[in-house]
Amino acid sequence: MAPERPEPHNHSRWQIAFCFVGYWSWAMVSRGSFCGAQAVTAAIHGRRSAMMASARVLVVDDDSLARRKLVLAVNSLGHTVEDVDSGDAALDRLRNPGVDIVLLDIEMPGKSGYDVLSALGSFPEDRRPPVIVISSLDDPEEIARAIELGAVDFLPKAFNAVILRARINASLREARRQEDDRRTLQQIRRLTAAAEALDADERNPRDLAIDDLAEGEGAIAVLSRVLLNKSIMVYNRRLSHAYQIRTLNGILLLLFIGACFGLKPAIAKLSLAEVQNPISVAFYTMGLSTVFTTLYAVWSKARAPRVSWRSARFFALLAFLTFLPQVLLFWVAESVPGVMIAILVSLESFLVFFIAAGIGLERLSVRRFMGLLLGVAGVGVLLLPFFDIANSTVQIHWLFITMLIPACFASETIMMSMSKAIDADLLAVVAVTFGLSTSVLFVASALNSGFVPLHAVPGKFELSLIAFSLADSVAMIALAKLIDYAGPVFSGQKAYTVSIGGVLWSVLLLNEVVSLTSFTALVLILLGLYFVAKRADAAKLIARPAQA
Repeated sequence: MAPERPEPHNHSRWQIAFCFVGYWSWAMVSRGSFCGAQAVTAAIHGRRSAMMASARVLVVDDDSLARRKLVLAVNSLGHTVEDVDSGDAALDRLRNPGVDIVLLDIEMPGKSGYDVLSALGSFPEDRRPPVIVISSLDDPEEIARAIELGAVDFLPKAFNAVILRARINASLREARRQEDDRRTLQQIRRLTAAAEALDADERNPRDLAIDDLAEGEGAIAVLSRVLLNKSIMVYNRRLSHAYQIRTLNGILLLLFIGACFGLKPAIAKLSLAEVQNPISVAFYTMGLSTVFTTLYAVWSKARAPRVSWRSARFFALLAFLTFLPQVLLFWVAESVPGVMIAILVSLESFLVFFIAAGIGLERLSVRRFMGLLLGVAGVGVLLLPFFDIANSTVQIHWLFITMLIPACFASETIMMSMSKAIDADLLAVVAVTFGLSTSVLFVASALNSGFVPLHAVPGKFELSLIAFSLADSVAMIALAKLIDYAGPVFSGQKAYTVSIGGVLWSVLLLNEVVSLTSFTALVLILLGLYFVAKRADAAKLIARPAQA
């Protein structure tokens, strides 16, 4: 009997189906787990990208679907995206600032990606964003051509989001590093230019325009501060030395002016006062002074004043203030001692201050008020001995007339300091003023008492005229230079040296004796001048930058 065949397992078909379903389920779960992990990874990368600095990305692609894919991918990285569909539109956008990186398609109608890269090559370096070429081309030659034209990287259109993120971030880091290098190079060039400017020319370090570099941090800021500090220290030292030299030169000029002006009263009293015609004597001395100052002004090529009604009024008043004290000096020289004239002339500085304060050029302080009181006390001490009942009228009369001389000198100094209003050099102003004064004195002499006769062979009178005119001319030229050099305020202090010079010349040439009263008056007036006078302002030193 044949053996019985076993029945086939009817459940094997179900088992196969079950196994298939199980394998398919496992595969789907595994795939889902992988996709989930990829999604988590992408989310983490997205958060990291969001934590990085957001960039402005320009997507250039004529394919709307590919462009949309790029826009979504870049947006997921946390960047701001703009998109255009042609090379022309890309170039129009890139001509304006605001793009940090470009994702550029190569194959486009019209201007291709190569054309865009070529055009970007002519843009300024700081206006040329990095370009990542994204194209379906896989020819190495084409990729090399794009990189040679300026592209920084290449991605296929079938890109991976992770690779896209890495290459965008790498390109941005490189672009920012290059921008930092350009900024550093620009700062180094500015520092180099500043150093060359300081080496070639002694200029104010604040004009170098590197203060902003010194305010930052890092090596450039430290170098900028060191350069500024050292250059400011040298500049301030040079200013201090220049001020000291200018002050010393000004003092020497003041002494020289005082010696020349102080000689005039002694000469006037020694020889010229004997001639009972002060207007004629003033005409001769003023005429010689005109010749001397005009020759010097021509030799020094001084700029002549322009002819106008304004300049005519200016010179008319200045001429009056010039010849009037000359006439008064010869008039009072016979009746007033030379020492007294010299001391009273020192009142010029007080009168200059009164005039300047009256027109708003100076301010009255306690210190200056005390100086004025000392000056008035000095004049009082000087006048006190002349209040004698027997001859007080004549003596005081002549002393008050003498006081008109410093009043004219003070007004003349103020007028000379305003000569810039007529656009002329002071030397030319002095020469023209002397010339006008000579003309007025000529008319006055002709109408009054005529002219004192002169001898062909110079005698005592003629030599005195020449000496007086030389002293006057040299003193006025020196005064003009001092006003240009140190300013009118400093120049107004010539009354110090004029008084001292006048006293010394009177003692030496006239054998006059300085009494205790005169000496006390001189000391009080000079002390008052010290408190009233304003010193020439020093150039302001500049502050050094603070250390970081």
